[in-house]
Amino acid sequence: MPRPLDPTVNRALEAATLALLGEQGFAGMTVEGVAARAGVGKPAIYRRYADKAALVAGVVAAQLPQLEVPDLGDTRAELWQAVERGFPADGAAYVALIGGLMAEQSRHPELIAAFRHSVLLPRRAVGLALVERGQARGDLRTDIAAVAALDLFAGPFLARAFAGEDTGASWRQEAFAAWWTLVRKQPT
Repeated sequence: MPRPLDPTVNRALEAATLALLGEQGFAGMTVEGVAARAGVGKPAIYRRYADKAALVAGVVAAQLPQLEVPDLGDTRAELWQAVERGFPADGAAYVALIGGLMAEQSRHPELIAAFRHSVLLPRRAVGLALVERGQARGDLRTDIAAVAALDLFAGPFLARAFAGEDTGASWRQEAFAAWWTLVRKQPT
């Protein structure tokens, strides 16, 4: 039976990976450099991650809060909880990180593939399931495709972060209220 992975090593790897990504970008950073910065050997990395792309995607995923929303029987409350838990606290830093990943896409398609697989698609699946559950309950409009409803909220967050605009709590509440007005099923 393998021994559990040391959480202090995990934190050191996360810090080293984020630092080197910021300093050197994905292409410039190496597994050796991450290991040296974290004060561990390369085997410590390969016990956790298959390759450099998986390391970066795993570290990005670890920066985000878990996105699991229980069935509360209240579509609006569930969706708001997903917004509170699912959107990164620092929109600008998150978009900067994603922008760096996207910039590497043509040279390192494995990086964006790992990011999509480990981070983006699982989080979108949770949001999509919440919207579909709300539609099944009759709380949300069904003339808007569930994925379009999801994109209607995620898009403004990304646009504001790219523009350097505030994406904090106040904006999120206002944006969610506007989005809810657009997608909720009106009483007949």
